[in-house]
Amino acid sequence: MSETPIIKIKSEPEIIRIIAKRKGDVSIETINLRIIMANLWWEGSPELETFFNVMELKIKKALNEVYPHEKMSIDYNYSADDALEDASKILVKITDIKADGVDIDIGGRFITLDGTDSRGFFKKMTSFRRKFTKEIRKEI
Repeated sequence: MSETPIIKIKSEPEIIRIIAKRKGDVSIETINLRIIMANLWWEGSPELETFFNVMELKIKKALNEVYPHEKMSIDYNYSADDALEDASKILVKITDIKADGVDIDIGGRFITLDGTDSRGFFKKMTSFRRKFTKEIRKEI
């Protein structure tokens, strides 16, 4: 069994599973996107920022169950297919995770958030001008 902790992320349209493994220990955390997004819509909270906070805390919780640690640092970037308020697809790529300075192996780095595309024809045709990518580094 490997001494190095492993985080694996499985992204499905409605559920994201975060699996942490080390030696024989396994921890599974799930994020139900429907419940979270409905709750955020109801409260009027910023959806993306809150989703990222939930994602980071779920990763930390899963990792902490198999590899107890004080500080976790996570680097990820996200890109949208249009300006954020008009985007129908957001891709999150987790680039690095460290727990107390120890590198964590990452499997399944990508999370895709898909929505309905209600943009008009011309807005879709010119969306390449508004695409963007943002990098985030956090320590929890």
